[in-house]
Amino acid sequence: MSATEIIQELPKLTEAERREVRRKLAELSAVADEDVALCDETAQATFQELDKQEDEDRRTRLKAFFAEWDATHNVTVGEQPTRERTYADNPRLR
Repeated sequence: MSATEIIQELPKLTEAERREVRRKLAELSAVADEDVALCDETAQATFQELDKQEDEDRRTRLKAFFAEWDATHNVTVGEQPTRERTYADNPRLR
């Protein structure tokens, strides 16, 4: 039986039968809502875990980048490069 046929038959039902139909539809909607809620919770937990992993990966890559930068550039935090040092470290300007 198609949905169209069911809808056409609804006016022929008694009030008690319509209440039973509404109750069953509400019950089916509740089950579907529970399924959607469970899927939503699972998706949220998965997304939060992925965000956490991406943040950790980003921090790791940034630490590695700055460690390599510090190792290849002889400038400490807060130090202003001098003109002599800038020229001395640049092979094109020697």
